[in-house]
Amino acid sequence: MANTSFTVNIRGIPENPAVVEVNVRSGPNTNYALLFKSRVGTRGLPVLEVRADDQNANLRGKTYQWLRCAFPNGQTGWVRDDLVDVQGDGTRFGYPVVTSPVIGYSLARNPAAAAPVTAPVSTPPPAPAPSVPAAPPAPTPPIDTTPHPAGMPAPFPAPTPGALDRVRRAAFAITAAFEGSGYDAYQTYDKGIVSYGRFQFTLESGSFATVISRYTTRGSGATADALRAYLPRINAKDQTLRQDGGLRTLCVRAANDPLMRAIQDEIATESYWNGVIELSILPRDIKSALGYALLFDMSIQHGRYNFLVPKAETELGVPNKSRLVANGISEQAYLLKLATLRRDNLYQLADRYKLPGLRTRGDFWLDLTTRGDWNLQGDTRGNVNVNGRLVQVREPA
Repeated sequence: MANTSFTVNIRGIPENPAVVEVNVRSGPNTNYALLFKSRVGTRGLPVLEVRADDQNANLRGKTYQWLRCAFPNGQTGWVRDDLVDVQGDGTRFGYPVVTSPVIGYSLARNPAAAAPVTAPVSTPPPAPAPSVPAAPPAPTPPIDTTPHPAGMPAPFPAPTPGALDRVRRAAFAITAAFEGSGYDAYQTYDKGIVSYGRFQFTLESGSFATVISRYTTRGSGATADALRAYLPRINAKDQTLRQDGGLRTLCVRAANDPLMRAIQDEIATESYWNGVIELSILPRDIKSALGYALLFDMSIQHGRYNFLVPKAETELGVPNKSRLVANGISEQAYLLKLATLRRDNLYQLADRYKLPGLRTRGDFWLDLTTRGDWNLQGDTRGNVNVNGRLVQVREPA
């Protein structure tokens, strides 16, 4: 059963542990007086009122909301929604019922559905806002703001086949930038024994054998013939192939063949893209471009049955594989929880295995989700920055 009260937990900025306190102000904007600071980790603060930032301060076009809370020191004050988790029945403030703590900023609020404030709040007028140019809004079209039950943001429209092909190509380009980067990428230093291609198909998993087998069946010429001779050892997962320079040379050469490139994308589509749609996306009725791309990237890195997908549902308090919106959780809230869990998991793995690059991947997806690039449109030119490399997502190749 949902919590009938609506409460706040002070979350701070988890990616910056140096922040141990957040500012509590006398009104809903950073120009209001600082009343006191509240420690990160303070929990269960009752929410008394919610207002949009009265100077329209925003992050990538989404206006901050401020929550007036009752604090243990007997005072009340305002905290910004990106610094807190909220939980409980938020319907009288224009929010949905939130069964498990989720960052306030991730929720869409419908002020029209909020109950009127019965007593005015005495807040001094803010000082004049500093003359600082506002950051340009992200090009992502805004989410439909038509009122919906319990203040929940509108579901995304079902993707059309043409739009979904654009999303697939964009998702492939992003993941490839994190994985092998190119069709000719080849490495032998990890547990995959041999990892090859745009998505690092491995000898250990058998996906490398699928790529080479399909190429030698449909291809012709000296490179295909030479790779065909390797198939018995590839199918046997012969670990001595790790030191075989001849195999490396042939694979790199084959990547110049349009057939090899098409086969790599074909297998990624069959085994991972279609697989994750069937296993994870359709059962949950995920429709956003960002949701498709995030789950595809997770399937490539963690496997199609990775534990983070159901863990997000558990932490949000909804059944596994239940349809979003119908289960009381918006797609936006679910994806933010999933991206946060993945970021935390990759940070742990980075520390454990001394692989700092894993943090970059977690940060990338959490940043896209926090900014609300649900349609995967990128910056003003349609690019996203993947580890220092610009990847076109609005009109991908």
